[in-house]
Amino acid sequence: MFALRASVFRTPALFRRLYHPAGASGQQTAADFLTDIENDADDLDVRPTAFEEDFLPPQAPSPEGYPPPQQQLTPAFSRQQITKDVQPVYRLHCQSSRNNTMVTFTRPDGRVVAWFSGGSTPSKFRKANRATYEAGYQCAVGIFGKIRSHMQNEGPFRLHLFFKGFGEGREAMKTALLATEGETIRKLVSHITDRTPIKIGGTRSKKQRRG
Repeated sequence: MFALRASVFRTPALFRRLYHPAGASGQQTAADFLTDIENDADDLDVRPTAFEEDFLPPQAPSPEGYPPPQQQLTPAFSRQQITKDVQPVYRLHCQSSRNNTMVTFTRPDGRVVAWFSGGSTPSKFRKANRATYEAGYQCAVGIFGKIRSHMQNEGPFRLHLFFKGFGEGREAMKTALLATEGETIRKLVSHITDRTPIKIGGTRSKKQRRG
């Protein structure tokens, strides 16, 4: 009734009925007026306004109901969709100390796929030179080649990068990863973790070596 009464004064037919009432007495009661409106509702184009539509209750669905899903959802189908995008996470460890730089590429279960150190690079660095920046950079470039060849054989995977130590090989690994040599590997990295142990308290450290 709210929508009908709000729309009364927008209908030309109701204007004529309101200002030119029928009957010999020339008067029409409100009840008769509303009764005539309900009787002539089929002939009138009474529609709610945009303001009234906001307050209307939700309409029931059609007798046919909602359409069925395009593909039946079963536990097996859902599990297939979930496991389809999951990729194995391999690990790349970079341990750099004052004496050497070692990088290791392992499977998700920890089995070693390939490794490089300052002494196994093409330059064959010896003694203190194994801990230099150049040795660390060659280790990074070498292990990147192993990762690319493994990806071609085994398929796509993700990479978790671990750092340990504050040697020069750490900076060399980061530089190689951001350079052109690490463009393919950089897209595989999903996590980066620093495993460098930090000593807090504990026993007194060893006396520094002289000269």
